[in-house]
Amino acid sequence: MSDLKIKTARGSMLMAGITLGMRPVSMVLAIILLRLLHPADFGLIALSMLLMNASNLFTDLGLRPALVQTQHDIRKVAHYAFVLVMLTSIATTIVIVLVAAPIASVLGGGSDLVPILRVMSIIVTIDGLWVVPEALLRRDLKFRQLGVAQVITEISSSLIAIGCALGGLGVWSLAIGNIVAEMLRTLIFWSQSRPWIWLRPQKWDPVIVKSLLRFGAPTMGGGVLRSVQTQLDTWLTSRFFGTTVVGFYDKAYTLTGRLSNMLANTIFGNVLFPSYARIQNEPERLARAYIKSTGMVLLMVMPLSVGLATAAPLLVPVLIGDTWAPMIPLWQIFSVFGLTWAVSANASPLFLALGQPRRNITASLVYIAVLLPTALILLRPFGASGIAVGVSLGYTATMVLNIFQVNQILPGTARKLVVYSLPFFASGTIMGVGILLLRGTIIQTFGGVNSLSLIAVVLWAAFLYIAATILLQRALVTEIYEVLVKALGIDRRWPRLVPHRLRPSK
Repeated sequence: MSDLKIKTARGSMLMAGITLGMRPVSMVLAIILLRLLHPADFGLIALSMLLMNASNLFTDLGLRPALVQTQHDIRKVAHYAFVLVMLTSIATTIVIVLVAAPIASVLGGGSDLVPILRVMSIIVTIDGLWVVPEALLRRDLKFRQLGVAQVITEISSSLIAIGCALGGLGVWSLAIGNIVAEMLRTLIFWSQSRPWIWLRPQKWDPVIVKSLLRFGAPTMGGGVLRSVQTQLDTWLTSRFFGTTVVGFYDKAYTLTGRLSNMLANTIFGNVLFPSYARIQNEPERLARAYIKSTGMVLLMVMPLSVGLATAAPLLVPVLIGDTWAPMIPLWQIFSVFGLTWAVSANASPLFLALGQPRRNITASLVYIAVLLPTALILLRPFGASGIAVGVSLGYTATMVLNIFQVNQILPGTARKLVVYSLPFFASGTIMGVGILLLRGTIIQTFGGVNSLSLIAVVLWAAFLYIAATILLQRALVTEIYEVLVKALGIDRRWPRLVPHRLRPSK
């Protein structure tokens, strides 16, 4: 078993473990906030983050992946990138402050959004400070540090927001939580990236700068397009239905589809991109890594997506309250769409590792071309749910396109990926059908929609998925076990606990 495979497995397990382990904590904190604040508060912050996220994708100039992928002197590249990113970040913050009023009008948030945009714009400059150290950590496969930053920022953001909400600060609770979290993220990345090579002045080399910008331009273009891709639906919801519906829409996505998004970005972006970059000249090995990694994320995303979709009528009223009941249809749609995202997202780091970021731009354009007309047609008869359906269809089209694009680069992967994915979808189907068949009986047995009914449904779902996975994917379960033994060092620490074939030779 190769050293890179072990490092990748350890990184994947660490980042996936952090993401999944944090999910119950973040959901509990999110539920507390949902009960303290009004849906319109979440709608205003969602609209402000729409602009901040888009700005950050522009201001990093596509240089984060360039730092990971570059073959030039990293000291020069780090310094050039830091200077360029900070200049664009500060300039963008100033622009947002000056033109906040017309931007708020375009976003559909009205005058209430203007002061929030001006205060939140500081996030753009703060984020510019951690672009380079974060990229250097990824380049060196230091996933533990990335995971620590994720845990601290997520928890601190929620806890600070809850404290402010209890103090009666309303929508400003969420704004303060986001700003403080980004400051903490910056401090962590800087503390873990010593020495600070990006601060050491370097003589400017036009050849290196041009190569960075040449790589970064299409990557940045793809990032801006992905921002439009991921935020266009929120903007449409705001323009047609107002900030309260945006609150329902945004939290439905955050509590369901965003989990698939986070897992895919955490594993594919933080772990697999630098690993792909290291084997970019080995097509057979790259193809195997692509197929196996997609399967591993499906293994985790499938039960979450199916479980969240089928248990929504129980989850929302029991955990969040009847006030948020209007978001149940959105919750179910976004839960299912997470499956297509998990398959599609693995192509993006592969394209970047191979120096073909333009393929990500093509995928984003296809998504927008499907989403926009579909959402505009469906939003009148179905409301925000029609927009959510447009999102799902857009990502389905992107998934098909990305599979085709990868197959162009690595011939034969499309058929292998389809065959490899079938057992995951079979396990998910068994789980979903099992929940739907017994959900009503369980609710009746435990006296209605309550905590006991929810716990019983979750346990039943877990049993079905684990049993189906062991039955249909015995070889995969065995492989995961062997990788875990090697990655966690169990074979070295406790050799008697593992089979003879996995014990280290003398």
